[in-house]
Amino acid sequence: MFYVKCRNALTFLSMSMFVGGMSVFQVGTVVAEKTHPQEHQTHAHQVGMNSQSPGWAEKLKGQTIVEDAMEGRAERAALVEQQHNRLMQQMEKEMDHKGAETGAFNGMSMIHQYGGGPGNGLLSSNTGVEPVSMKGGLCPKTAAVRNYDISAINVEITLNQWLDYYPGYMYTLTENIDKIREEEDKNREAREKEGHHDPGGVKNGIQGQWIQPLVIRGNQGDCVKITLNNKLEFGEEVSLHINGSDMVMSESGAPATTTNPATVAEEGGSVSMEWYIHPDTQEGGRQFHTFSNDRELTVMGMFGVFVVEPRGSNYYEPLGTGPATEATSGWQVMIDNGDGPDFREFVLIYHEVGDEAFRPVNKHGDFLPQRDPLTDAYRPGARAINYRSEPFGINNMHVQHEYFGFEDESMAYSSYTFGDAGQRFHEAT
Repeated sequence: MFYVKCRNALTFLSMSMFVGGMSVFQVGTVVAEKTHPQEHQTHAHQVGMNSQSPGWAEKLKGQTIVEDAMEGRAERAALVEQQHNRLMQQMEKEMDHKGAETGAFNGMSMIHQYGGGPGNGLLSSNTGVEPVSMKGGLCPKTAAVRNYDISAINVEITLNQWLDYYPGYMYTLTENIDKIREEEDKNREAREKEGHHDPGGVKNGIQGQWIQPLVIRGNQGDCVKITLNNKLEFGEEVSLHINGSDMVMSESGAPATTTNPATVAEEGGSVSMEWYIHPDTQEGGRQFHTFSNDRELTVMGMFGVFVVEPRGSNYYEPLGTGPATEATSGWQVMIDNGDGPDFREFVLIYHEVGDEAFRPVNKHGDFLPQRDPLTDAYRPGARAINYRSEPFGINNMHVQHEYFGFEDESMAYSSYTFGDAGQRFHEAT
């Protein structure tokens, strides 16, 4: 069953790309408005779109006006300018309404379309408010504290209900390790069975599952304290770095930068860090991964996302029965936003599995092909979303070949081959 906290929902998506980790993550929200007797006060954020246009932009604008006139569309530039001004006015209204809770921008799409930070630099954070510290400094004693006990572990990551998998790594809350091992055991047992009727512990949509990228959260103004435990089995060192954060070592207050050896957890060891999220920090997601053995571990699953939430927010599980329970992590949650609008949030991470030479294996332990013989797709199963990949040819169409001796693309998702899907009913309360 799905919970929806409030009515009158509207949806928007936002996206950011991280070049170093070769991953794209997308944070989306379903927002539900509340009515309040008082209006929000105008906030002090200044947006980059009000900065003066550079000289080259003015020259380009003049050239465009001349070309439009030559083409018989002299009024086009004025119409574009008018539409632009309408967009700016609408954005100002939205920021007056939501800015007190979310920062100057209510989504990554606004940041990248209209410029975030000084000088229209297209930054997802305001460097004047949240610079990455080179001097260090612990959290203020008055800040609300949010603790995360995280472990880096080895794990068999099963990519789909066909039980394709690979031996990888992941971050997880330490309290969930036993649940992850149970899910692993179900997948191993299912791989020993003939046919495709038992998906093991794999469910559609990663609903209520434990083998998934770690997504954790903290509010504007919180002090987030992270303990990282190295539980890797083969002696690798590991670290945890939140991109764009101002994290420091809890013991010394020294900056938790990638060049600080104290950030690295040795085999069987642990490190403690903390991050004071400035109250004006831009709301949104930030990728985290290891910088120790980065190339080997990150491409095999050692990554996650930290989401900065509005001040005073609480997080709840979106699935289940009865009253909603608090969420400690997860790619989808409900955000109870204090005085602001509540919303449902999801985090999607697109990532590659291994390097160009790496290939996952199927349930029998055979390597997946580098090129799908049926669809000609490159590296099927090696491009994933939240540890999930559904290659079209080597699974759906291959089963047709296995059952009937030939494959028909038009029947790849047909009930004639795979049976009827159960009807789903979503409830909104």
